[in-house]
Amino acid sequence: MLDIASLVALQAARRRVQAGLWSFFAGAVALLLGVLANMDAKGSAADLADRFPHWPTWVVPESPAGYTAAALLVCWGVWALGSGLRLAREGAGRA
Repeated sequence: MLDIASLVALQAARRRVQAGLWSFFAGAVALLLGVLANMDAKGSAADLADRFPHWPTWVVPESPAGYTAAALLVCWGVWALGSGLRLAREGAGRA
């Protein structure tokens, strides 16, 4: 039977896996939107907010700092996912 510490460890592992998945997908979507936003058929250098003034574009990276933040979000998501799965394996092994 699982004791309280094992249950807490498994819940922490599950939360870390879920946070990793959310982080990975959020970063990947931001990177994809950034790439799609920069694929302008006209070749103009207008900002995305200038081209689509009524759309919320604050989540789309348009600078190197934004792309770096989105890439770090993806990397952190992969790390958290792997770490959570490792915690789950270790917690299930103790039970």
